[in-house]
Amino acid sequence: MKHHTNPKGSMMKIRSIRPFAAAAIALLCISATSTKATSLIEVWQEAQNRDPEFIASRYEQMAGEKRRDQGTSLWLPSLNLTALTGSMSYNTSTTGAQFYAPSMGTINGATFNTSINNGFVNRYAVGATQSIYNLERLAQSRQLNYSADASDLGAQIASQNLILLVAERYFEVLSAEEAVRLISKQELAIENTRLQIEKRFKLGDASQTDMQEANERLETVKVRSLDAKNNLAIKKLALQDLFGTAVKIDKSKIGLNTGQMTIASLETYVSKLKSQNIQLQMLSVQEKAAKEEAAKYEAIASPKLDAVAQTAKDSLNGSGNFGPANNTATNNYLVGLQLSIPIYTGGYRSAKHEESLLLVEKTKAQYKQSEQNLERALRSIWQSLYTAKDKLNGLANAKKTGEARLNSTRLGYSNGSRTTMELLAAESDLIANEYMLYMEKVNYLLNRLRLAALSGEISEQNLREANAYLQ
Repeated sequence: MKHHTNPKGSMMKIRSIRPFAAAAIALLCISATSTKATSLIEVWQEAQNRDPEFIASRYEQMAGEKRRDQGTSLWLPSLNLTALTGSMSYNTSTTGAQFYAPSMGTINGATFNTSINNGFVNRYAVGATQSIYNLERLAQSRQLNYSADASDLGAQIASQNLILLVAERYFEVLSAEEAVRLISKQELAIENTRLQIEKRFKLGDASQTDMQEANERLETVKVRSLDAKNNLAIKKLALQDLFGTAVKIDKSKIGLNTGQMTIASLETYVSKLKSQNIQLQMLSVQEKAAKEEAAKYEAIASPKLDAVAQTAKDSLNGSGNFGPANNTATNNYLVGLQLSIPIYTGGYRSAKHEESLLLVEKTKAQYKQSEQNLERALRSIWQSLYTAKDKLNGLANAKKTGEARLNSTRLGYSNGSRTTMELLAAESDLIANEYMLYMEKVNYLLNRLRLAALSGEISEQNLREANAYLQ
């Protein structure tokens, strides 16, 4: 029997399929774009536009520059305009005055009375002041400049912290991916071993205990695999916060040549810590600012000498007890020097001075404590880097030995001289050793970055050097 096809129906099916095919292709393109391999440097560059702490430090740095402007303005002339309008009453009475008029001659004992009730008043005054001697203002301007310096240092600290944060989260993803890979490898190895035991069990060459041991180990590794995958998902989300979109890493191997691993002496890094560490520089600036706060309230800082100039005009119109009146004072002006010396402030200045001196000692103690903590951290990191070469070589040798042990254990298991537990233990030990070797490489690269940060030398170049080790 012949089957006839409907050309029109076929064309309709093709037309209906094409939109789905186009959508599928578009989806694949979007997926490929969103999962493009991302380098460590790309994450760093994008994180600068997304990390809230880093962005806040930039705004604080810009605000600090405005504080420099404030410090400069304290020594520039200040000009003020005052204007007033309203209702005013004004009454004067003068007795015993001498009065003279050409047609009346001189009159002694004259009395003059003026009165304006609820009159209309206008007043304006223009004044200028220029500080000549003001130690309190000098200390205040220095404080503002120190505050701006602290903002600059704060931006540098935020940059260092972000470099370390990017590196740590990036390598956390690498470590989590390596954990998943090794656990999957272990799961596959145990599954193969279990299948071999199952075959031997059916042939009567393996015991029920062998099967139970293999099944138990397999289920345990499956649980660990789930935990590792969950951990990887969490680490990727943390890295995604810095990058904005999903991050795919296709370079998970770390190529370290232990023969080229060198490190300067501990004394060199301790010296750099004390002279270049940004956190210590920040505390030093805070100590200087605290000293200026104390200087503001010293006795020698209390006198102030200013150059002043002022002109004013008052106009009062209205009527009072003696009829209409007009009282106008025009072109009043003053140019001179003004000296101000506080005589008694109720003990406020002395108390503030003593408080400030105590806070200076507090900042000194904080500096010393931070210096000790940072130096202790530096010594620990340096020691880890100093022994990293030997540890990496030892772990690499242990890996080779573990591989040889696993091969010999498998051979022994096949001929009955090794037990199931010995075979499973050899497989597990090799996987654990591989992970230790990988984590030691990760710690080495991160510790190099941490040491650079403590030395005040970390920059994007350090990230590029770390990224170059990824293969």
